[in-house]
Amino acid sequence: MKKNLAALLVIMMCCLLAVLPAAAADVFMYEDRSVTIFEGDTVHPVILRDGRFAGDGTISFTVNNKKVCSVDADGAITAGTRGTAIVTATLNQNGKAVKRTTIQVTVARRVTKVTLSTKNLQIFEPDDEEILQLLQRYLKEEEKNESSEADEKTEEDPEQEPEEERLTDRILVIPAGKTVLLSTTCTPEDATSKKIAYETDDAGVAKIINTRELRAVQRGACRLTVRSVQNPEITENFMVLVIEPVKKVTIEAPFNNVSTGSSMQLDAVFTPSNATIQKVTWSSRSPKIATVDENGIVTGLTKGRVTIDAKAEDGSGAVGSITLNITQDVTEISITQSEVTVATQRNVQLKFSVLPQSASDRTVTWSSSDQSVARVRNGTVTGVRAGECIITCTSNSNPGVTASIPVTVIQLVTKITFRNQTGLSFHVNTSQQLEWDVWPEDATETDVTFRSLNPKIATVDQNGLVTGISRGQAKIVATATDGSNRQGTFVVTITQPVESIEIPQETYYAQVGRALDIRPVILPKNANNQRVSWSCSSDRIADVRTVGTNVGRVTGWRRGTAVLTATTEDGGFTASTEVIVDNFDAAVMIEGANIDKNNKIRLTLRNTGDFTVKGITFRVQCFDTQAEPMICNRDGESTWFDGSYAWEVEPGDRTEHGQFNFKQYLETGTLGYIIVTVTGYEFENGQKWSIPTDEWVPYQSPFSSHMWENMSERDSPDGQGYYEEEEDD
Repeated sequence: MKKNLAALLVIMMCCLLAVLPAAAADVFMYEDRSVTIFEGDTVHPVILRDGRFAGDGTISFTVNNKKVCSVDADGAITAGTRGTAIVTATLNQNGKAVKRTTIQVTVARRVTKVTLSTKNLQIFEPDDEEILQLLQRYLKEEEKNESSEADEKTEEDPEQEPEEERLTDRILVIPAGKTVLLSTTCTPEDATSKKIAYETDDAGVAKIINTRELRAVQRGACRLTVRSVQNPEITENFMVLVIEPVKKVTIEAPFNNVSTGSSMQLDAVFTPSNATIQKVTWSSRSPKIATVDENGIVTGLTKGRVTIDAKAEDGSGAVGSITLNITQDVTEISITQSEVTVATQRNVQLKFSVLPQSASDRTVTWSSSDQSVARVRNGTVTGVRAGECIITCTSNSNPGVTASIPVTVIQLVTKITFRNQTGLSFHVNTSQQLEWDVWPEDATETDVTFRSLNPKIATVDQNGLVTGISRGQAKIVATATDGSNRQGTFVVTITQPVESIEIPQETYYAQVGRALDIRPVILPKNANNQRVSWSCSSDRIADVRTVGTNVGRVTGWRRGTAVLTATTEDGGFTASTEVIVDNFDAAVMIEGANIDKNNKIRLTLRNTGDFTVKGITFRVQCFDTQAEPMICNRDGESTWFDGSYAWEVEPGDRTEHGQFNFKQYLETGTLGYIIVTVTGYEFENGQKWSIPTDEWVPYQSPFSSHMWENMSERDSPDGQGYYEEEEDD
């Protein structure tokens, strides 16, 4: 009973609620949360209002990025520049903002143009009458297939086809069975979306596959539309003409040869014979030899072989070729000289040219109008006797082409001789007169001109006076002025006398018992006679003899000083120098050579001579603590290195520590001892002194403290500067 009562109460409540009106919800919001518009467009988004936000109050609008868009007082949004912005709508009631709602505005840049790339596509303009006729024929065939009604003929001319609408779209020609890749660009380049859609209106003729490939299915015509996905009304349209492709092109020619300057018609034959577009593009592989125009007319330009190609214009890629010979006839012969004068029994070579250079046969025949005056062979004219005649050159391939030249035969100079048979030899800055004769005695003109082939050695004036300029030989050439080009030559010798002699140093140092070479300077250095004799003031101290032309070889016998004198053979000029003889090999001695506790080498050298030295050089041999040679050179293999001391050392003075140069030295381990040898030095006057290796005096340093550390208590010196370990029992 209680359960039934409860159920009845529930039913009554439901009925009561169904009778009462529903309470309205409070709503203030944009119907759309976002909107996309193009630049320059305006949109008025809808705002939903209900409940306590309906009716009363005013709405104000703001935008967070005014460059992207603007919003007016009515809430209309106008797109500015590309980007994203938030527009906020605020509800004001009783002077207070009670509710806000926002909408995201995306401003897109509109595609204004789409352009299909025609690269690698066979595109024809709509005014190409031949292609247009093919297209219209296919279109008419399609219309006939769609309708069985016959086309009505015009009343004026029963044979005339009805006037058709003029085509404005370009025509894309594709051979049946071929697929081409489509590529399109959008304008502007920064458009928000560049996605492109391709479609044809007859997939049975041509269809789009793989999104952007156009497949030619069968012969026929259809329309291709290139469309912007973002802005579908932006399109570019093409008519697609699917044709029967050319499989082969054969070129036929009436002849295989074409002369330069002439032309010949070529014909293209197509396989199969029913190919839709029987049209080719002609080209020459060697346009400098022959050209071909758009109608297949070949014009020869220059001699040679040329290959002409005919490429099918239907996009099939079929190409036919033919190779032709371009021949060249002689059109002109020209002789460079306007007239020729030749001596009797002499020859003149005529310079001529046969034009054009590419002529197939450029051979000629020469003839003389009077062979008793002059003969001609291969363009070489030979004078026979004095007189005049005409020489003619005739083309063998085109006898109508000739060239002629007048020839005058005269007696020219045949020889020029000089009377100074033995030649001329004289000093610089002096002059000598040449004497000469012109032959034969009856020569028409006997004047000559002179020139020197070596004007830096000798000059000559037009009277034959030769002047010496510098040492050497000069060839003087006398040339006949009558045009015979006969020449005589004469050689003059210009000599340079000695003017003085010098010895480079005032003092030389010589080792007792060893030779020293002294080379004097003969001035000027180009003097002809460089021979010199030498003498010594004291043959007890040294003697001197001449070696070669002028070198004085001095041998010192005992310590002392002598004067050497050099005398030139030419002019008897003299120069003297002092030679000091001593034992200079032992002038620099080693006073000390040690290895300190830091494994550093310390040297002390002393100058025992009576003269200042510098640039002392020496050699250091290195041994390890086992008395074995030790690598110590930067070359990585030598057990010695060379060193130097660059500072001056006065007589009796010693070197200073820290001034030695050990550039080659490489410390590779602990030194046991070293052997030092002085190898040379330099005198104060610059003379370098090298001690022969067989005169080297080695100096061995004491054993280093490291060696003592490596030795046992039983070890003892052997008195020779190194130690040996005793053998184990």
